[in-house]
Amino acid sequence: METVLLEAAGPQAPPRTDRAAKYPPTTVVGPVEAQAARTPDAPAVLLAGGAVVTYRDLNAAANRLARALAARGARPGAVVGLAPARHPAQLLTALLAVAKSGAAYLPLDPADAPGRRERLLAETAPVCVLGEGVPEALAGLDADGELATDPPRALTPQHLLCVGYGPGGRPDAVRLTHAEADRRVRELQAAHPLGPGDRVLQLGLPLWEFLWPLRTGAAVVLADPQRPGEVGELVRELGVTAVRATPAALLGGS
Repeated sequence: METVLLEAAGPQAPPRTDRAAKYPPTTVVGPVEAQAARTPDAPAVLLAGGAVVTYRDLNAAANRLARALAARGARPGAVVGLAPARHPAQLLTALLAVAKSGAAYLPLDPADAPGRRERLLAETAPVCVLGEGVPEALAGLDADGELATDPPRALTPQHLLCVGYGPGGRPDAVRLTHAEADRRVRELQAAHPLGPGDRVLQLGLPLWEFLWPLRTGAAVVLADPQRPGEVGELVRELGVTAVRATPAALLGGS
């Protein structure tokens, strides 16, 4: 099966406001939940070694975590920090859970200088930080007793999905709303249609783009960031049909 490279301009590509009116604003959560309801047994996530997470299991895990986050104050207008996870699927589950809770996520890099990271946390005041490698981050929340159904939320397209910061110096926040992320994803889908049967490997991209395949019935193939040499093996062994990557990721970050 042929693998198609979908090269990205970069994680902070400028918005294309000339096409904004083409897409009625909505949130990024509903289409993923709708896809999970349509194809609950289809693969949503594929991992090295052949492990498969179905749409039903991914959605249920994210729902339980979203409810646990809500108990800690995650809601529209709040922020949850996301640091890398030991297992790649955990980060995708956390991303979906934060979006379901209505909060915006703040991506955190363990390689940041401590002073810079502390400033980001002070400016955004996240209700908690999920992941590893960042002080006070939680490797996980106990969500076993939470309901697996889609949680209610007072979320609108104008609420923030992500609060990001550029590298170095004193950064300015880049605030991405649900409506803007949804529009960009629809433009990606219009240019490069994905659907059931597609297996998409994404490298060096902002986290919100990982939701694109999940609203089309495709599966996300997750590479282990600690094992960069396995990318080629994943393409061959898991039948990857599309790779979307930034130029920096293709060049090894140079």
